[in-house]
Amino acid sequence: MRADNLIAEISELLNIRATSREILEILTRSRRKLLVSEIIARSKRSERAVRTHLKLLLKPHLIRREKVITRKGKFAYRYLALRTHELIKSVREKLLRRLHRLEAHMWGT
Repeated sequence: MRADNLIAEISELLNIRATSREILEILTRSRRKLLVSEIIARSKRSERAVRTHLKLLLKPHLIRREKVITRKGKFAYRYLALRTHELIKSVREKLLRRLHRLEAHMWGT
């Protein structure tokens, strides 16, 4: 399955918004880790929107971030997409957690 198709499937399963999907696609296509400013430049989205959607992608572990120190000595993060097998594993875990919550609700526990 191609990366674009995989991201489309994941987006549908997890109800990922268009901007989050676009950011995930940008990170998947990139051969390196990207700063927020680089994601903004590629997506043409506002800084606030990019930061919000990065948080949404971090929560279910669909992307990863690494701390870096910029040339100006400031603290920042570089973001990267997970490898395909890691991404599928994260999605599986997220879906299983949802299923367990549904079952618990159904059985009243």
